[in-house]
Amino acid sequence: MNTKDRKNVWNALFVCFYAGWGAMLYRMFMRQAIAYPGKLGNYPSDLIAHIEEGIRQPAYSLMEQIFGVMIRDLGMNAKAVGILLSALTLGTLWVTYRIMRKLVPEGNPALLHLMAIVCMAVAPLYIKALNPNRYLGLQTPTIWHNSTYIGMKFGAMCVLLFYYGYQETYREKFSVWDFIWFTVLLAFTNLCKPNFIVAFAPAMAVMLLTDCIASKGRTLKRQIVIGIPVLISLLVLIRQNAILFNGSNESSSLGFSLAYVLRMRTDHPIASLLQSAAFPLVVLAANLRDLKTDRRFRVTWLMWLVGLFEYLFINDMGYRQNDGNLTWGYCFCLFPVFMVSLCWLYRNGKEFRDAYKASGKTALLAYVRENPACRGKLAYLALALVLIGLHLYFGLVYFGIVYLGGSYF
Repeated sequence: MNTKDRKNVWNALFVCFYAGWGAMLYRMFMRQAIAYPGKLGNYPSDLIAHIEEGIRQPAYSLMEQIFGVMIRDLGMNAKAVGILLSALTLGTLWVTYRIMRKLVPEGNPALLHLMAIVCMAVAPLYIKALNPNRYLGLQTPTIWHNSTYIGMKFGAMCVLLFYYGYQETYREKFSVWDFIWFTVLLAFTNLCKPNFIVAFAPAMAVMLLTDCIASKGRTLKRQIVIGIPVLISLLVLIRQNAILFNGSNESSSLGFSLAYVLRMRTDHPIASLLQSAAFPLVVLAANLRDLKTDRRFRVTWLMWLVGLFEYLFINDMGYRQNDGNLTWGYCFCLFPVFMVSLCWLYRNGKEFRDAYKASGKTALLAYVRENPACRGKLAYLALALVLIGLHLYFGLVYFGIVYLGGSYF
């Protein structure tokens, strides 16, 4: 089979996957919208509440507003809701694949597409002796029960696709259309849910500041220009704050927290953090030098660090204190670090394979024996593969529970 035929076969397989998975997502989201009685429960989720808020108005999230227009004004039903959320989820997968193509341009497209699918399914390592729940108390990028998070996740990945493409070149070229497009993407994401921007904006600001310092201030105008869309998009948060805290609610504000939500919902808080990010942390440890040499790797992990800081040390005070609303941002930040870590694992594996082939050895064990330095690399690759396999396994089990109507908790 030649290269063109193999490409056609893979494309056909991916079309079938998108169609099949899209149908499953449609069924799941539609049943969440009506609390359908399933094999494991009545499809509990936040979706019914979001639909009701959208119908009542004013709704703080664009997703809720869209539901209101669809059902109240256009006379649609839960089927339309299922189609919309399925489309956003499949769109997130496609955007993730496009980012991975940019991160590893020399990579095999079919394998990168499979890796993007893996990213969409990963979940924390479930170890009942450490923490008894699969979701509550852990942090997962794979959330199936919250429509505003699903909308934010799609928008945020579109933002990252744009930003990864321009963070190297914005100092030389950033057109008016680029400015408008970046603003629109950020505003859409914030309208869905504000948690992404509060992690992304500080990370981006640090990158811009270091660029400005490195150029001794000569590129300051460029840093200001690409930073303005972020500031414009923050206006959305003012409106959302006015809707959420309009005087009819009990007082609530942000305050310092020493891992309040994490400690409240876990038996072993530190283990919870490790269960949720085991694979990316192993890849990070093996590629620490790339934090200095690769801007995309650096900004992704910087965003993760900001999200983690907010999750651990900032929390709602007042009637929302136990809701864990700052968790959403960190949960999303795990998604791009899984994506980037898979790309770096691909690179690491290719480097090891190329060195092995170049050695002329026919037996892997013989190559490793003659190159003791490779033992650590081989052990790292094996450990990383085992961990991503476990994250995927527990993610598929979790999806199966939610798909059959079980509790997402």
